Amino acid sequence: MPTKMKTDKMAETLTPLVTRVANDEELRAHAKTALDSAKTIYAKIQEDGPRKAATSRAVTDEVMKAAGELKGAAARLSDKPAKKSRKFGRLLIGGAIAVAAAIGIKKVLSSDEDEFDYEP
Repeated sequence: MPTKMKTDKMAETLTPLVTRVANDEELRAHAKTALDSAKTIYAKIQEDGPRKAATSRAVTDEVMKAAGELKGAAARLSDKPAKKSRKFGRLLIGGAIAVAAAIGIKKVLSSDEDEFDYEP
């Protein structure tokens, strides 16, 4: 029974990720390139043997390429959807504050009351 619970939990965790990879073109391209690099590396290891492949510059380049693609895919996958911009709301609030300040300054400058009595 514990194995079933583990697989259910794993499937529950992976389903949104797989759905996102299926729907996101850039993420799919990263995954495909990384998979192609892995296949190339595997074929080179099968062809030349593990010792020779480990020192091969072509294999090293493919490993770096696959690592870069996986890093790009991970960054893309961990990105949260962008929040909506609030520039208009901030502009509106700033404008309201500026208008209120202008009205306040106008009232202060146009008041006819003198606070001081001048007597010569």
